[in-house]
Amino acid sequence: MMARISLLPLLFALLVSSFADEPAIRVDDECKFSADIPVVEDYLRLITFSDPYKGNFDAGVTVIEYFDPNCPHCKTLHPIMNEVIADQGEDARFFMIPFVLWQYSVPQAEALFVAGQDGKYFEMLDAQYERQKPGGLTFDELVQIAVEIGLDKDVFKSRMEKGLNQRMIMARRQEISELGIRGTPSVMINGKFVASDSKSTACITELIEREVAALEQG
Repeated sequence: MMARISLLPLLFALLVSSFADEPAIRVDDECKFSADIPVVEDYLRLITFSDPYKGNFDAGVTVIEYFDPNCPHCKTLHPIMNEVIADQGEDARFFMIPFVLWQYSVPQAEALFVAGQDGKYFEMLDAQYERQKPGGLTFDELVQIAVEIGLDKDVFKSRMEKGLNQRMIMARRQEISELGIRGTPSVMINGKFVASDSKSTACITELIEREVAALEQG
């Protein structure tokens, strides 16, 4: 059986009541950053060298998506982000970091980091989105995914039962919430959050290109 989860005190109800994106600030068709969430100047502190990423690690543009694997809006954004990554992978590095909204999302976030130990973080995330359902996935369903993506069943189960990533997941959740994030998905580009109605392939791409151009201009 899976080890009992020990959670830090959370106000999940507050997040659940407001997990929709931040209010839109666009008044025209221009792609914009959010005016509601302050710019994070020291955004590099939000990632670690152990975080899985896609794209060019040495790029000057850092994109961080905060998500919950059980958030329907995050599932909708996922293929959009994959398109952006495919197009902008040379000019940016992309991190997808869980920001759990519900307690039942914690084991799924744990499964992501456990899978990441064997280089299967993104495969686990893809599979969780494919199976997304109300109330989250069961332990047995996560084990089944692990087997399907090529992980050792017994090793995966053992690591999951130890729950070694849970404190980190919850501590990180607190850190992220202190940025002013009210829900998921939230996308940050070099410390600036993308406005809710600018989360399209075209707009996220354009905002990344603006950051690249700014860096080139010095």
